[in-house]
Amino acid sequence: MAKLARQTAVEALLQINDEGGYSNVVLHNLVTRNELSAQDTALCSVLVYGALERRLTLDHIIGAYSKTPVRKLTPAVREILRISLYQLLYLEHIPDSAAVNEAVKLTRLMKVASASGFVNGVLRSFLRDEKKIPPVKQKGIAQQWQVDYSCPAVLIERLLKSCSKEQVQALLEHSLGRPTLFARVNTTKITVEDLLKRLAEEGVDAQESELEACICLSNTSSLEKLPSFQKGLFHIQDKSSQLCARLTAAQPGMRVLDVCSAPGSKSFTMAEYMKNEGEILSCDIYAEKVKKIREGADRLGLSIIKAIENDALEYRKELGQFDRVLCDVPCSGLGIIGRKPEIKYKDPKEFDGLPPIQMDILEASANYVKVGGILTYSTCTVLPEENINIVTDFLSRHKDFEAYEQKEHTSGWYSALFPNMKHSDGFFIATMRKIG
Repeated sequence: MAKLARQTAVEALLQINDEGGYSNVVLHNLVTRNELSAQDTALCSVLVYGALERRLTLDHIIGAYSKTPVRKLTPAVREILRISLYQLLYLEHIPDSAAVNEAVKLTRLMKVASASGFVNGVLRSFLRDEKKIPPVKQKGIAQQWQVDYSCPAVLIERLLKSCSKEQVQALLEHSLGRPTLFARVNTTKITVEDLLKRLAEEGVDAQESELEACICLSNTSSLEKLPSFQKGLFHIQDKSSQLCARLTAAQPGMRVLDVCSAPGSKSFTMAEYMKNEGEILSCDIYAEKVKKIREGADRLGLSIIKAIENDALEYRKELGQFDRVLCDVPCSGLGIIGRKPEIKYKDPKEFDGLPPIQMDILEASANYVKVGGILTYSTCTVLPEENINIVTDFLSRHKDFEAYEQKEHTSGWYSALFPNMKHSDGFFIATMRKIG
């Protein structure tokens, strides 16, 4: 069955790299469609995410052994080589001979059998050279890091303009390998202690973190099949995202607006802090995502959440006023490249159009805040032009808002978190209070 896992991995990578699909969505759909076992699902996931996060390193190796440039290779041949080289370099439990033999079999399964000799030759040449990564010919730190950390040099150069060398290197190092999996305990249904006991009985290793009701999980397979998950005792959410929900300071009985809510995790956590008392309006522009929010809230038993379709760019007076407004805007996502490695291969020029949209969403969201209420702005990126520059510009033009100091878990009125900090995602959180 291992070849089924590898074949599914190739199919997934073709959809992600050539069709622009999201890695988590594509992988879930293919694993379900192909009816992979738990063991095959695990191998397939490792190959897909591994080949994505190490893509430039792998392509550097292919380029050293292939007369044909990587970009001109048949897509299926390219992905077969990537997952096979990934196995040779990074998966010690898979014998080299098995990785090569399965790669040759894959050429037939993927209908590129004519390339079997080429694939075999590249892999065996790499083995004869003792699996050494060829030296980088271009000079410069960005070019070297492109191969070391599999991040495009153009993105590295962009990051170095905004962040220190140490920060960028830490971000890149943290982006390799599967990130820590965090979950938020549904405190409306169970205590942290009791959930830890249940998870242990279900074969899941779980430990508390320093953030209340936040636990880290390991030794997990299909979380959706766990009885504790099905009963709505927890939801998956990174620690940084949980902190963002905490810093909104939502209290029982309040009226809360989450303007860009999908998939809904911050709304869920705020509802739990509110003890499921009050009202949360969770919005997204897409009907399918709104449906997902509703399904998540129903599973968790969080009845105060009402999910609706809404465009965050447009102010709707009829929605009324709110005690708390969370503005978690679309962003470049550079703080989560460890979870979604395909993000780092986007053209950085695509990020240039985001700040005006982010500002427009923040401007529209500000209209919903009551006097004395708190407006929270957040992203999962590390670029200042999407973070501190947005909120300082906003405050300079809106004298009816002031920076609101976050007294718990951080100091000051904003937090700029890098992915290497406390093993969590990169995140930016700023809180502002309406004063009149």
